[in-house]
Amino acid sequence: MYKFAYSFLFVCFISILFSSYQTSKRTGGIENLTVPNENIYWVSSLDSISEISINIVGDLMCHLRQINNARLSDSVYDFNPTFEYIKPYLQGADITIGNLETTFAGTSQPYVAYPIFNSPDAFCTAIKNAGFSFLVTANNHSMDTQEAGLIRTIEILKQNHLGYTGTYKDQHDHDSIRILNIKGINLGILNYTYGTNGAYPVPEHKFMLNVIDSADIVTTVNTAKNKGADIVVVVFHMGLENVTEPTQLQKDAVRFALVAGATIVIGSHPHMIGPTKKVYSEAIKDTAFIAYSLGNFLSNQYWRYTDAGVILKLIIQKNYTRHTTIVKESTFLPTWVYRGDGTKKVHIIFPAQWGIDGKNLPDFITSSQKQKMVEAFNDTKSMLSKDNPGLKLNLVK
Repeated sequence: MYKFAYSFLFVCFISILFSSYQTSKRTGGIENLTVPNENIYWVSSLDSISEISINIVGDLMCHLRQINNARLSDSVYDFNPTFEYIKPYLQGADITIGNLETTFAGTSQPYVAYPIFNSPDAFCTAIKNAGFSFLVTANNHSMDTQEAGLIRTIEILKQNHLGYTGTYKDQHDHDSIRILNIKGINLGILNYTYGTNGAYPVPEHKFMLNVIDSADIVTTVNTAKNKGADIVVVVFHMGLENVTEPTQLQKDAVRFALVAGATIVIGSHPHMIGPTKKVYSEAIKDTAFIAYSLGNFLSNQYWRYTDAGVILKLIIQKNYTRHTTIVKESTFLPTWVYRGDGTKKVHIIFPAQWGIDGKNLPDFITSSQKQKMVEAFNDTKSMLSKDNPGLKLNLVK
């Protein structure tokens, strides 16, 4: 009797193992991430998994020509048409992040652009309407309209229900590390700039601005993780303008962030798209993702590489069973800015692939502008993937 019972239990156990194996095969249970040490992630059908998607873009600038093209009357501006064609792709993520490179100081100061930026509040409203949910605000133009402008910029962001980090209204705001819970995944976001063109807050208001400091980066990344961040994103504003390759200072800053335990490091400031990389990080015992510069997403700059942007999409996967959080997938969508220099007097962001397909382009796009779109598409694809061949192109319809 006992022999029969043991035999029956053994057969049941083998059947369960075989069934689990077949389920794993059917559901694509094994995932292989290409990393330097060839890690293989085994995801069982019994594992508890959450995934979120993050869209990240580069510089959101507002030059004087953009302001003039958006002007409807003396005090009314509409920047919404700028995002008309790119909006569906921005909204296709759980969170969309951009680098705000202007201020909203209001009408107490004139609306101006380079080298001092102050934009209409309507620009912020259009950014929100386009699908952005979070902006990094520490860059070399953060203090363009002094401390009052920095504080009012934060107020306008909050009025538009946009999250932010990098600049702060008070010490408490500064010390409140941004850790966003999205579908059960805690995402920490930090932001630092190399400087602000010499215009800094007074010493007693140092809390207003995050300036790159290796010790502070290490401390804050560690604090974010200790407070429960499953994954930390660090955004740096630094590098050389109009230069695609990262400087040694950029590489050093990335190293500081990775040593501290950041998983994603993003760069801005060069106004041109730079290379991306996947590297093994000893601190997180996994693969980290680096993008040295995402270039301009929106500006009036027109020379080659500055009219090209990108929507970088990262899929983050949290395995509750194995207590791991990884960058599961990374893709990119090249973009291009029409500068309102034709029959349509408005700046408009397009998926650059449309220059190749042609079928979705509006009539006001000329053949030379179409060629610029194709150039932007090819330049972006080449630069982003040259050190990261596994980065996938996100094709659009």
